[in-house]
Amino acid sequence: MTLPATAAERAATYWNAPETVRDFAALTAQPYLVEILSRYADDPAGPALDLGCGGGRNTVALLEHGRTVVAVDLHQAMVEATRDATAHFPADRITVRQGAADAVPADDDTFALAVCYGVLHNAPTPARFRSSVAELARVLRPGAVLALNTFTADSLDPRLRPGETPGQYVLPDDVPMTLLPTEEILAALASVGLRPEGEVHTYVRDLDVGPRAVLRCELRHDGGTGGNGEDGSRNA
Repeated sequence: MTLPATAAERAATYWNAPETVRDFAALTAQPYLVEILSRYADDPAGPALDLGCGGGRNTVALLEHGRTVVAVDLHQAMVEATRDATAHFPADRITVRQGAADAVPADDDTFALAVCYGVLHNAPTPARFRSSVAELARVLRPGAVLALNTFTADSLDPRLRPGETPGQYVLPDDVPMTLLPTEEILAALASVGLRPEGEVHTYVRDLDVGPRAVLRCELRHDGGTGGNGEDGSRNA
């Protein structure tokens, strides 16, 4: 079989594969996310974003906690899986759309809560990583909460190889990803007004793809300027 020609096509082949979609659709929300959603049930009130919704497990958790949700994923097969997973909820409470993390299909200051789990590190370059952070700030209201989970460079799988720019690493299947130190990630978030609220968790998980260092925390949007890329341009 001929491999897809570009890294984006190789990534799409993996994420749209029926076995990948099936595995993600079978997952349920992590207990720590359920605890977060319970804690912020009414603080702040308003619609929620599930960015990188995958098979829909976090979208379902948001809906079960009373939120109206916009779920977004780059890959169409995951979009369809989330639509299937949420079909039993009222249609006026859930919208599932295809879109990229650095081009969220939503207006400025839309969401009171966002979940972004396992997404940012899939940015192919550090510049795209930072533009995705800025995009999250753009669509979040002042005072909104972001529940974040992303891989970091704090501990690196030896099977990864350095990419063309600092912070870029290449997986064994030649798909690039972005892994930055925790301090650098938090600084990028703070630069667009997203600051940790409560404990910041860092740890290493042994996954079937290898060991991954993880940053997990909640952040509050302080109303600072967001939504601009490194060149000062508005993301679409």
